[in-house]
Amino acid sequence: MAPAGTSADPTQGAPAGAPPSPLRAGDAPGLADVMDTGEPLVTEIPVGHAPLWAAITPDGRHVYVTNFGTSSISVIDTATRTVITTIAVTNGPWEIVITPDGLRAYVACFGTDSVAVIDTATHSVTSTIPGLNKPLGLTVTPDGSRLYAASLGGDRVDVISTASDTLIASVPLSSGPRGVAVTPDGSQVYVTEEGANTVEVIDTAGHTVIATIEGFLFPRGVAVSPDGQRAYVSEYGGNRLGVIDTVTHSVASTLTGLPIPLGVAVGHNGLLAYVTCDGDDSVAVIDLVRNEVIDTVPGFHAPAWLVITPDDLEVYVVNNGNETVSVLSAPGGGYPNVGPMSGGTPVTLIGEGLRNTTAVRFGCRPAASFTIVNDREIRTVSPLLVSDVSVDVTLGQRTTRTVGRFYYLPDSVLTRISPRSGPLAGGGTLTVTGRGLITTTSVHFGEVAVTPSSVLDDQVTVTVPPTQTAGPVPVTVVTRSNSYGRATYTYVGPPRITSVLPSTGSTSGGDPVLIEGAELAFTQSVTIGGVAAAFGIISPTRIAAVTPPADAPGPATVVVTTTGGTATAPGAFVYA
Repeated sequence: MAPAGTSADPTQGAPAGAPPSPLRAGDAPGLADVMDTGEPLVTEIPVGHAPLWAAITPDGRHVYVTNFGTSSISVIDTATRTVITTIAVTNGPWEIVITPDGLRAYVACFGTDSVAVIDTATHSVTSTIPGLNKPLGLTVTPDGSRLYAASLGGDRVDVISTASDTLIASVPLSSGPRGVAVTPDGSQVYVTEEGANTVEVIDTAGHTVIATIEGFLFPRGVAVSPDGQRAYVSEYGGNRLGVIDTVTHSVASTLTGLPIPLGVAVGHNGLLAYVTCDGDDSVAVIDLVRNEVIDTVPGFHAPAWLVITPDDLEVYVVNNGNETVSVLSAPGGGYPNVGPMSGGTPVTLIGEGLRNTTAVRFGCRPAASFTIVNDREIRTVSPLLVSDVSVDVTLGQRTTRTVGRFYYLPDSVLTRISPRSGPLAGGGTLTVTGRGLITTTSVHFGEVAVTPSSVLDDQVTVTVPPTQTAGPVPVTVVTRSNSYGRATYTYVGPPRITSVLPSTGSTSGGDPVLIEGAELAFTQSVTIGGVAAAFGIISPTRIAAVTPPADAPGPATVVVTTTGGTATAPGAFVYA
């Protein structure tokens, strides 16, 4: 029996032997004049019984598909789009991953509490790694040295050395781990916990949980962006995609309206993501620059997982319902489709028949530069312009086609930030105000890059990262085309009070006192005996204050609150 949340009924979907029906992607909102060549956008490849997962080799030549019902792996040749061989594995294969060098594939075998190791050259099982407990999700580190497996039955993540193919550690979790994904630098692993409705973050150096992110509803799939700044989590109970800020380990935003999302995959260029939606048998296409769904492709059959080719031009979608794999072409258009009037925005053009392109124009002006990647992709740079334009390519000497539309916005200007200081621990929300900020990709605090939690043309918000050292750092806004930095944020250490002089005064108040200590330059308030006192900042080590009235004689606590924290001096002033 398949684990909960899958379909293993071979009668679902199209009748056996029925020809695949062509599917076409709808026009993407905001992308006008996208070329349609008339070719089918989706092809279906028959595989084994109850397919679930797919992985692609680094060279893009083969896709490996797990067949849960027949305990086998179908190997697809992407050039011919046919199954070239089938590999038998032990009971219940679930997820499959391929090492960065492409030499081995690892398969989580749910039914036998093990991981099968496949030699991709011979397409044969070379060994089996025991000791797991109902494994589901797998991820391999970028250097290929470690494999992380979500053991659903043991509520843990198991760590496997790929050098010895042995289990070397286990990380206890809460309840129901499912999906796992590692950051591009290999330092952290994100784990969806369906039973606890959380995402756990594991430090790969110490194999310990360093953060628990709450607020999800039946999280299932997880994928990390190529720059490592975002993790995307499909929530099939909430019909949404959660977006995690990997710096602050918090939910930065959500995309709603996805009916029972399961699989999620992010393109290698970081521009698009794809989500399988079991609720309406569709695949949602998400523009990660604008953080919105730009297309919904229908016609799949209980789509489970999906994988993107290394060139980002095709997506292989596993149809659990009719036991096929669909090949979906990436939507045509320009990504991103917005940038400043000063030009300089790198834009990827996706279309058909682009190999013979001799010119690229944004409206009437030639592109600053362009490079033909292949027949379906061009990388270009926007020129200086002052209006919204179509993007045209010239094929050969005469034929011109429109492949997308590009929207010009005012050049980015940073006018102010608020607040301008805060504690070493970070965690607060900083608002950047300006104009032309819509293509902001990150905000830098010194050398630390943070992905924005919200982006508007006149305002960007970010979560302040922590630091170890007090002092000012430059704040730089990085957009798709340029960097802008005209502000300074000051990290403030925790304040200290060393003396209050004079230390006595009348209950009627009005006595001037000098508070001495450290880190007092960003003082926001002073209280004496719990009552606010008027104050003035003299220096980073001295504050002048005026005592407020007191109800009765006796010792009073002096409290100084700064943007860096709070200092308390019990009984430092005595009312006489």
